[in-house]
Amino acid sequence: MSPAATISTDDARRAVLRTADDLFYARGIGGVVMNDIRDASGVSMRRLYAMYPSKHELVAAWLTDRHDRWMSWFTTTVERHAAAGTDPVLATFDAIAEWVASPGYRGCAFINSLAETSEVDDTHRTIIAAHKRDLVEHLARLAARGRPNPPTWLPAALAVVIDGAIVQSTVFDSTDPIDAARSAVRQLLESIPT
Repeated sequence: MSPAATISTDDARRAVLRTADDLFYARGIGGVVMNDIRDASGVSMRRLYAMYPSKHELVAAWLTDRHDRWMSWFTTTVERHAAAGTDPVLATFDAIAEWVASPGYRGCAFINSLAETSEVDDTHRTIIAAHKRDLVEHLARLAARGRPNPPTWLPAALAVVIDGAIVQSTVFDSTDPIDAARSAVRQLLESIPT
């Protein structure tokens, strides 16, 4: 019996999702087949298909897992910057700048996935939209800190600026768009009455 056959279902699922994250993020959904997931995860094809009967279901599980892990990383990193005295809204740009500068950065997995129109369907688009809504809701909570009545449009506008900065940072392979976005948002925040 192979060592992979003896691991628990939870460990196998984690191995598959970790592998899916690595491969889908690096190569795109269309650039990965189930055999790639099997080979890199060490989970047999039979077990892989028992957990995820189709690539479609694996992609949905990966997007959901990616959302949970990315939001956990993002909120923790923003809080670390805010604890050091940075305005929580501006701390979002400091967190994103860390991410952009990290090895293997390839932009937003959700935006990248959405661009793969032949690989994603309504189920995937629903997960992607939920991720972006959660980000807007988190930004609303950050904007309300120290601002008793922030404009209702502010969280959605911040999300647009963040997504734009992420895309441009990917295109130009630079943190300059993050710096520009942070400066623009700082000026915007200064114009909002407290």
